[in-house]
Formats: sequence, structure tokens, C-alpha cells
Amino acid sequence: MIEYERITGENISALKPFFETYACGICDNTIGAVYQWRDIYVSYYAIVDGMLCIRAGYGAYGDCYTVPLGGGDFQAACAANEADAKARGIPLKYCVVPFCMIPQLEAHYGERMAAESVRDWADYLYDAESFRTFSGKAHHAQKNHVNRFYRDHPDAETLIVSDEATERACLAFLDRFRGMHTEFSALEENEWNGAKDLLVHREELGQTAICLKTGGEVVAMAIGEMKNEMLFEHVEKAMPDVSGAYPAMAQAFVKSFPTAKILNREDDGGDPGLRYSKTNYKPIELREKFLVTIRDESEITRQQEGANQ
Repeated sequence: MIEYERITGENISALKPFFETYACGICDNTIGAVYQWRDIYVSYYAIVDGMLCIRAGYGAYGDCYTVPLGGGDFQAACAANEADAKARGIPLKYCVVPFCMIPQLEAHYGERMAAESVRDWADYLYDAESFRTFSGKAHHAQKNHVNRFYRDHPDAETLIVSDEATERACLAFLDRFRGMHTEFSALEENEWNGAKDLLVHREELGQTAICLKTGGEVVAMAIGEMKNEMLFEHVEKAMPDVSGAYPAMAQAFVKSFPTAKILNREDDGGDPGLRYSKTNYKPIELREKFLVTIRDESEITRQQEGANQ
């Protein structure tokens, strides 16, 4: 029986090689997202024959597994997930499955699997160049907000967080940000803590943090990583009382990665405000993800016998 361990700050570095491939270009297959949300989703892992298996709690969907990552034995990894689910008395489900990985699961599970698209999990993809310029009618509002931000803050500068002083300034910013939101939900509190954690451990996790500073204080910050030509933005925060800080941060972040062609701003989790905001930036694609449920073989047998009676 394979033992699954909690993902922690102490063992996450050992998992880093499994996230180095493109893996369908979804945020769930990046080390930054897995690390940031590990406590929110209560994430566990096991390494089985050269494959990384992750089990996590996905709210109303319960405990699910993600599609195994790596260059090892995919069949053995799937078998380990199935054995773990059986031992824990839960149905075998794969969550946040990208379309490009559906054939792998079909080849292994055949008619036992059923897949359904989950809109709340879809990643928002954007043309990176459109964020660098905010040109054209589609981005007229964002460009106006950015112009106002720099007009109101002519001393504003973009900084890469590469020293302790800038890191401390960003942590102080996150604390001020938290102080302005007195009604944080448990999810928002965990997400905020995850952002601080990702900032502090950015170097060992291959993350880049960018901030906007004006008047001697950080007013916005973003953290992310590049994989191939896709830029993943895991964190984006700005002071709500600084007009235009959010679009200015979004633009400055992408400008800091000149080779990025596609920007992945992750999913909206079903939050209406996030959905409105992400849609307003005019995505070029919503990268679909699926819930895949694996039926027990005995269930299929019973259904077939019932159909033949």
C-alpha cells in the first residue's frame, strides 16, 4: 500500500522536477499553484514508479486525485490512486483534468470512466502582448486606468523582488492589504497566507515576484512563473484605494517577461467578482478542465446484467 504524505514546505522541493514539463498548460500542473494552495486543498502526494500522484480536497467534489505527472509508469500510478481510494472508502475521481490528458485516462480505464466539464475550473488564457500594450478598443478601459495610475503617481517604479528589503516591503504591503479587508472568508485568509508563503519561498520554487512602488511603499504585487512560452500568474494583489493599481500591476508583470506569448491568470473558482474581472480582460481561451469519475468494475457488471435481463 502506497503512503500519501502531506505536501509541506519541507518536501515541496523534491516534487519540483515533476512540474518542469508543460503538462497541458494548466495552473494545477505548476509547482507555484500546488504550493500556494496546499493547505486550502489539504494536499497529499505519493511518488509511484517515477510518477507524482496528488490527492486533494476539492470542496463539494470531495477528495480527488490529479492526473499523475512524470515520465514513469502511468499505469502503476493510476493503480496506486485506485488502491488508495478503495482503502479510504471514497469513489475514485480525478479533478482539474485538462482535455489533453483525457486520452491517457481513457486508455487506462476504458468504459469505466465518465468525464464532465467544470466551468469553475477553467483557466483564463490571454495574449501576452495585449497586456503589454492594452491597445485597441477591447482594452480601452484598462489603458485609461493605467494611464491614470502613472499620471497620479509619476514616481511609480516596477521592481523585481530580489533582496530582503524589497521582500519586507512586499510583506508589509500584504499586511496592509489584509488590514483593508476586515471580512475575509476562511478561503481568502488561506489564499492570503499562501501568497505570503509563495513570496518568501519564491527562489527555491522558481517563482518571480514583481511589485509596484510609489511614495516609498509597495502598492501592488504579483508572483508567477514561466513554462515554455506561457506565463502563469499565481498572485496579483493591489491596494483597493489606489486607482488603476490592479491593471498597472497586470501590465507591469507581463512586461517583466518579454518572451511570454500566453498569459495564464488561472481559474475564477466560481467567484462572480473574479469571473467578471477576468472576463473583462478579454481572454483568448478558457482552458477547459474536467471531473473524471471512475466506476467500479462490479458496478459496470451489474448494469450490464440488468440490461440483459
